[in-house]
Amino acid sequence: MTEQISKTKNSFSFWKIVIPYIILGMGVVLVTGGGSWDISNHILNKPESFFAEPHLILYSGVAISIVGFGALFIPIRNKNSFNLKFPKLLSGLGIFLLVISGPLDFWWHDMYGLDGLLSPIHLVLMTGMLLTSIASVVGIVRIESKSKRKIGVILQGLIFSGVWFSLTGFAHSFSLPFSKTDYFDFNPEPTFAAIFATIVYPIVMAFILITSAKVSPGKFGYLSTTGAFYILIMILSALLPNPVLIDAVPFYLLNLIPFVLADVIINKSQIKKSHFVAGAIIGSSFIFSYFPLITYTYNEVMFHRLVWPSMIPMIYSEFIVVIFPLLVACGAVSSIIGTVIALRASRRIIT
Repeated sequence: MTEQISKTKNSFSFWKIVIPYIILGMGVVLVTGGGSWDISNHILNKPESFFAEPHLILYSGVAISIVGFGALFIPIRNKNSFNLKFPKLLSGLGIFLLVISGPLDFWWHDMYGLDGLLSPIHLVLMTGMLLTSIASVVGIVRIESKSKRKIGVILQGLIFSGVWFSLTGFAHSFSLPFSKTDYFDFNPEPTFAAIFATIVYPIVMAFILITSAKVSPGKFGYLSTTGAFYILIMILSALLPNPVLIDAVPFYLLNLIPFVLADVIINKSQIKKSHFVAGAIIGSSFIFSYFPLITYTYNEVMFHRLVWPSMIPMIYSEFIVVIFPLLVACGAVSSIIGTVIALRASRRIIT
């Protein structure tokens, strides 16, 4: 009976310590989802203001993250036995950037109207998202490692997807031609954008998914769940808002196949260097995972067409037939970098 009471107390203490980091990460997921929806609205040329629906979701996520950050400072017994100084400092910097991005964004819209993807204000916001999401992951993993308990594959996969979207935001900014407005032209040079996307997208995918598996070694499902949440958020924020892309949802769901296969290879197979094999599978599928936005990047260097939202499926199918083998090969090679970073980062996170 005494042992059971002790386990219950330890479990309760674990959740009191880890919940603020969960809230922190959940807020970032809303921020990234709102940001992805905002990009879709820009593509569809929907009227926008500071109080547009995607912005409201985005800044609701900021508010939730602020609540999580505040909860980090609630005194809890045995809390200091965890190595949480770094994630707490990182989250503080991230929250600061998220908070100031709100009034700065309001000022930018008031001064210049429509803002492009690669704007100074968006860089501030994306940096805050990235730092806050990383802080959430580091805090959760370190608490789990010390206490030998887990928040569960669902929550952990969702929070890892927030880091994925945060990194993807930077990758989109330097590869998509969405940054030209009446006042500024921050669009990346098309050839640079295509090369950047081909190298960086697979690195980001391999880094996130291999890290999600590595911090929970031998546990099947963490990699797959992280990928599944990414797919779900993309469907809700990038495909469903565009009526033409609704029919592409079943196609997009096929992205689960390489994620599950990579998960099996890492956790269930006896393959040597399984992480690199899994990373290659993940990286080589980037051309599918980053649909529909990647259409705009390669169109700039191949067809130079004006891409109306209704033309996305047609243009995507045309260029993918031509350069698919090259993209698969480049994705597999680039994934080596992402996998190496993931293996090193996962060790640093835990220790």
